[in-house]
Amino acid sequence: MINMIKADLYRITRNIAFYIAIGLVLLMIGVSIYLIQPGSVGQANVGDVSTVQYSQETQLDDTIVLEIDDLSAKDIRKVMLSMEGYELDKDVLASNMNLYYIFIFIAVLAITVDFSSGSVKNTLSSAINRNRYFFSKTLFVFGICIFIFFMNTYVCYFANLIFNGGKVSSNLWTVTKISFLQLPPMIALMSVLIGLAFTFRKTSVFNVIAIPLVMVFQVVMSLAITLFNLNSEITNFELQIMIGKLAAEPSVNYIAKSYIYCAVLIIAFLSLGYTSFRKSEIK
Repeated sequence: MINMIKADLYRITRNIAFYIAIGLVLLMIGVSIYLIQPGSVGQANVGDVSTVQYSQETQLDDTIVLEIDDLSAKDIRKVMLSMEGYELDKDVLASNMNLYYIFIFIAVLAITVDFSSGSVKNTLSSAINRNRYFFSKTLFVFGICIFIFFMNTYVCYFANLIFNGGKVSSNLWTVTKISFLQLPPMIALMSVLIGLAFTFRKTSVFNVIAIPLVMVFQVVMSLAITLFNLNSEITNFELQIMIGKLAAEPSVNYIAKSYIYCAVLIIAFLSLGYTSFRKSEIK
């Protein structure tokens, strides 16, 4: 298993797509730090610590708040730097759902490429059985994605601290605590992708399903709440919302319920992937 993980590490670090993924993470961090407001992919509002809400709670002029979207990047920086007490790094961490799309790169490079190229058949015909293959790939994806997750946290924190002079920074303990609070939902996201990768196997099919999955799930949830008159509070356990709330000092009760939900997702999708892989015919 260790040799297989080493082989995957050797292969992925020599693939340009891996560095494109890392470059995208750094690009998102750079844009967020320069504009002093994070970007967010998806429909969910993760803004428990959002720029607009914060602006409305401070003494900023109402006209500036209403027109902030029309300002130039340079003017936005000036406005945001004037907001005493605003913590950009917490806001960026609240938008960590963005990393889901980076994790797709890793799942493709580590898992589906093997199936699409047919190399998995050669691997399984050697001394590697399916159990060892599945668990090696799972541990590898977890390891690389967790590395990227914490890299994002600390590069963002220190780059913001240096580039913006500490004016919109929290502290190292705060971002570390938030990162560890967010780790279960991030692992749940990784598990979803691993499960889908082993279920659908081909890169093209996996991408078609994985890329729009978050937005489709949000739309379906919104429709279900409207059509069946469900309690809208269930959206608090949608992963994008959950990641945002875990960056905003949630209650112990919310954390416990969130982690139970994450555990269910992790078990369900890893079991799905494992069962599908065990029963599949490898061509």
